[in-house]
Amino acid sequence: MRFSKLQGSGNDFVIIDNRDKKVEEFLKDLNLDIKDFVKRVCAFHTGVGADGLILIENPKDKNNDFSWRFFNADGSEAEMCGNGSRCAVRFAFEEGIVGEYVRFETLAGVIQAFVLEKGRRIKVQLTQPKDYREVVLDVDGQRIEGSFINTGVPHFVVLVDDVEKIDVIKLGRLIRFHPSFQPKGTNVNFIQPISFNSIKIRTYERGVETETLACGTGATASALVAYKKGIVSTKPVEVKTRSGETLNIDFDEHLTQVFLEGSVVRVFDGFLRREFFEC
Repeated sequence: MRFSKLQGSGNDFVIIDNRDKKVEEFLKDLNLDIKDFVKRVCAFHTGVGADGLILIENPKDKNNDFSWRFFNADGSEAEMCGNGSRCAVRFAFEEGIVGEYVRFETLAGVIQAFVLEKGRRIKVQLTQPKDYREVVLDVDGQRIEGSFINTGVPHFVVLVDDVEKIDVIKLGRLIRFHPSFQPKGTNVNFIQPISFNSIKIRTYERGVETETLACGTGATASALVAYKKGIVSTKPVEVKTRSGETLNIDFDEHLTQVFLEGSVVRVFDGFLRREFFEC
C-alpha cells in the first residue's frame, strides 16, 4: 500500500490517499482494526515512525475538496491537527486533488487552506477558537495557573520563565490527565516570551503522549493566549517550536479568523508491505 511521509516543523505524519477505500479492504483482508493499523505504522523503530496518520477521503459535501480522518500515534482519532492539516494540504496539492485554494472536512469543521511557494509553505484557517477560560490547578501539591482554549482540540497554556527548565513530560502528563479536563484530557503547552511579538513553546501532546517537536493547534492556542494576556503586543505572533522552526499565527481582534502558517517538507514516499502486519 502506497503512503507518503510529510513533516511540518518537526511534526511528522504518514498520509494515505484513501479515496478508493483501499485501507478498509486491506484491514479486512488482514483482520486488523484501524487502531492497531495506526499504532503499528506510527511506531518508531518497528514501523514507519510518525506522530500521526492521515487518511485522505472523498468529501461528504461536493463544495469541499476532500475529507480527512486524523489519527494520533496511539490510534485514537482526533478532531483536528494544525501541522497535520498543512501536511495533508501539500500532499493533496502534489497529488492533483486540490488547487491553491483548499476546503477540506474534519471532525472540527471545514478548514480552509492556501498553498504558498508551490506547496513548500501552507497557510490554514483554523476553526474559530472556543471555551477560553482561566484555570488554577492543584498538580501534585503544586499550584499551576494557566489558560484553557480549544483551537480545534483542547489546549492548556502555562506561562513560565524558562521553558528549558520545565520537565515537560512529567508535568505535562499530570496536567493532561488532570480531573479538570476529563474525560478527554487536554494538550499542554509551556510558553516563554522572547520579544514583543514572539514566544518560545514546548508541548506535551495528547494521543502521542510525550513531548513533540511542534504542535500547530498548540502554537495557535499559545499565541492567542499570549496576545489576550498582553504577553505579546502585536501580531502575527511568531512561535518558535522545539524543532527550531517558527510558525506564524495571525488573527483578527475578535478571534473569529485564525491562521496558521509554516513550512512543510515531503520526506519520502513508500509502500507498506503485508509482511509487516502479519508478523
